[in-house]
Order: sequence, then C-alpha cells, then structure tokens
Amino acid sequence: MDIKKIESLAEKILDDNGVKNSPVLVEELAEKLNIQIKKASSEDFSGLLLRKEGVSLIGINSKEPITRQRFSIAHELGHYCVHHNKDVFVDYLEYRNNKKESGSKIKETEANMFAAALLMPRKWLERDFENIVKNTFEKEHLKLLAEKYGVSEDAMNFRIINLRLN
Repeated sequence: MDIKKIESLAEKILDDNGVKNSPVLVEELAEKLNIQIKKASSEDFSGLLLRKEGVSLIGINSKEPITRQRFSIAHELGHYCVHHNKDVFVDYLEYRNNKKESGSKIKETEANMFAAALLMPRKWLERDFENIVKNTFEKEHLKLLAEKYGVSEDAMNFRIINLRLN
C-alpha cells in the first residue's frame, strides 16, 4: 500500500473515532476498535498483534519508554488496519535493532508509516510546525513538537523529514 493510502486510512480512522487533538490516545482508540491491550515485560518483543476468531489483542513491552509503547501500539494498529490477511505479527527487538533480517520488511515499513500518520497526522503537524517554527528549525522546536504529540524526538524528527517540513 502506498504512503498516500496509508495516510488517508490513518486520517479516516481518526475522523471516524472523533479524534481531533494531539496527543492521540492510542489505547482509547484501540478500545474503540475492540482491540484489547496487555502490557508485559519482555526481553524479546516490542509489540505484537494477535487475531483469532474475531478477537484481537495487542501486546506491548512495558519495559520500554512510554513514547515507544505508544508508537508500538500505533504500529500494531497499522498491522490491524492495513494487513487484514495475517493473524499474528510479532515485532522482535532484534528486528528493530537490525540484528536480524525481517522477513516482511514491507509490512513493517507500512506499519511504521501508519503509526507515524496516526500519531502525527500530516495536517495537524503542518499547522503546528508553521505556528511553532517561525524562521529556523531548532532543537527546542523538535522537543516541543515531540512533547505535544507524545512521541520521541527521533520519531518526530523522522516524520518532519518524511513530510519535508524542514
């Protein structure tokens, strides 16, 4: 699925569920989509999605920072919304840390794009970027935007670069 379709899907999900402000409350959004979230400490996974007989569960690594947990929930929602034909997704820490090759790199990239679009919607971020950054984009602007959207500075920086805002 291309980025425009992913962006549109994320925007539609936000609109359909009445989400109008940042930070997007991803746990509440998952609940509205009838997806349970469970948190557990793990040395192996960052997040996972299980679907079976009409029941869906997202598992999140509780050892990770809150901003990472939020992104992982949004990422698993991406698998849920974009990849309908697979029942299990496990995002192992070694995939993220490039210690192993991921067999489904395209699906992981799509889930990451969805997560970014869900947590940092294009229209909202373009508006806020324009309001906060008057002349030169600086480190404190990145920090302000990351805090406003409840994401890490790295996630915000990637989103700004991908949207070509800077």
